[in-house]
Amino acid sequence: MSSGRGLNGGVSRCYPFFAEFKECLKTESLITNEDGTMKWKNDCWKIREDYFECLHAKKEWAMVKRVNEEEAKQAAAIAAAGR
Repeated sequence: MSSGRGLNGGVSRCYPFFAEFKECLKTESLITNEDGTMKWKNDCWKIREDYFECLHAKKEWAMVKRVNEEEAKQAAAIAAAGR
């Protein structure tokens, strides 16, 4: 994946997300606030989340599942009302 090569040559579909994540990590560091709490400088976790969603599509599949369940629920309600 990190080579950027797709299965059919050219750039793979997730490589732009990986490249952005890699660049973010180069400048990522922890910052200590005045109250002593620490936070990430660039919030690379947001970019990492986009990269992992591109790889695994878990959020997309969860949404498809919810849509299918709602369609089945509505179809059952229509069938029950038609009786």
